[in-house]
Amino acid sequence: MKKKVLLISGVLLTLSLVTFVIFHNTNNNTNNIISNINKDTEVISSNMITMMYETEAGSGIYEETKDTSWPESGYIFNKNLSGCENGGELEYNSQNNTVNLLSNSSDRCYVYFDKYDGVWIDNVVATNVTGSSVTINVSAISENGNITTYYYSLNDGDYQESTNNPIVIENLNKLTEYNIKIYAVDNIGSKSNVYEINFSTTDVSVPIINSVEVSDITTNGFTLTTNVTSDVEINRYYYIIESENIAGTSSTNQYTFNELNGSTTYDITIFVIDNNDNKSNNYNISVETDTLILLANWVIGKYNGIQGNNGIYYHTSSLANSAGDNSYRYAGASSNVNNYVCFGSDATTCPDDNKYRIIGVFENQVKLIKATSYGSYYWSGSSTNTSNTWSNSSLNTDTLNGTYLNNFSLSWQNKIATTNWKVGGMTWANGGTSNARTAYNYEVGANSSSTTYSAKIGLMYVSDYYYAATNTYWTYPGYSISGESYDYRAVIRSNWLYLGSYEWPISRYSDNTYVAFRVSSAGGIYYSSVNYTNEVRPVFYLTSSTTYVSGFGTSSDPIRIN
Repeated sequence: MKKKVLLISGVLLTLSLVTFVIFHNTNNNTNNIISNINKDTEVISSNMITMMYETEAGSGIYEETKDTSWPESGYIFNKNLSGCENGGELEYNSQNNTVNLLSNSSDRCYVYFDKYDGVWIDNVVATNVTGSSVTINVSAISENGNITTYYYSLNDGDYQESTNNPIVIENLNKLTEYNIKIYAVDNIGSKSNVYEINFSTTDVSVPIINSVEVSDITTNGFTLTTNVTSDVEINRYYYIIESENIAGTSSTNQYTFNELNGSTTYDITIFVIDNNDNKSNNYNISVETDTLILLANWVIGKYNGIQGNNGIYYHTSSLANSAGDNSYRYAGASSNVNNYVCFGSDATTCPDDNKYRIIGVFENQVKLIKATSYGSYYWSGSSTNTSNTWSNSSLNTDTLNGTYLNNFSLSWQNKIATTNWKVGGMTWANGGTSNARTAYNYEVGANSSSTTYSAKIGLMYVSDYYYAATNTYWTYPGYSISGESYDYRAVIRSNWLYLGSYEWPISRYSDNTYVAFRVSSAGGIYYSSVNYTNEVRPVFYLTSSTTYVSGFGTSSDPIRIN
């Protein structure tokens, strides 16, 4: 291997020993080479040349040697330290491995040799010098393996350790001269020679990122505020996430990440560039997004063990007149039920048309109903269709599971679960003049028909409407000939599902093939021909993986989901 330093081996010793022959140059020319290759070793011991050996690789400590021959393998010529008392210069000739004295007069010279253990530094270059930093590029070789660590000192200070090459040294002073000494260590612990260079900093410092503050942490994002010290105005702030491409840039010191995953730690690298194209140091920070909360669990968490608190009833078998299906349902006056959800929009202010309300949690799925009417439709889909079979209704197939569903983007559609809707219906006795528990059993419970229809979108059940009232009314019938004081017409102020107009539920009337149940504008349960028009509010179940993001559940601060 060719080296740019003096490596004097045993073989070279037998071929050419370097000595210095001192005499006056008769031509009186300066800086002529007046030493030649010869085998005369006496000059080394003539007191004209003193040889200094480094005591230990990388130590920088030298001792005079009494050797009468040039050092064997394991030492390299140190050009920086070697020199002569009367101005003579020592030159290493890499072509023929000789040391020559350039002088026109007698001189006494000192030759320094650095000890090395198979590791040596050929060259060190300082680049990217600013008022506060420098980049050090080290050219080093190890015969043993790989160089793993570099050690450097500034102006004879303590040695600092670095595993990087190039080495970026920061926090320097402007317009200051620095001396850097550096040596390398390889993977078996062998040290190189100490290499020395000088440089001076400029009058302009690179930007320095002092700190990065994290705020507004949610399940899907956070905000970073970058604090920078700079002599020049900052042009751009750059953000790299998870060692990928630049995630974003900003002309201000604040940046917000969105659409991240919950319960996840993200490694962020931030740097800035000023108007002079000076790049700052890289600032690394790790940020963990909030723990994901399933929307179903968030709703269930609002139930604090006391029935009716926060407008939620837990329908266990021990709750009188309940569905007994272990569902969690909102019930009570509309103003007391905070169950609004923003669905289909990410706008800062949720549009009224995108507001829905939670009917309840059923087997880890949250059931939503549109907060306002979607429009007036025939239950059967047209004025000429008198069939009360839900699968034959174009309201079902074309309007709800066609036009309405397709108004949402695919990402929102994917949050809606496909459901087996109970569409067998019930009799007037079981659904109209009965109470909530009986209607539930015959409509969707143990005594219900096995007829189902699989789709994403449906309408509310009659039993949903019954159980949206405060529990003291669950024994009331939907309609009573005894008068409105004895049925759900008396319950409208305590039932948040009451719309105030005629409304279709999904429930067919099984006593007759062209009739379906409806909620009257007065609030009671009655029935109507399926080719009449009434208001409809689409209903659907969210997938069980839907998560809570933010929001209290009021109309002005609806729940945001992901």
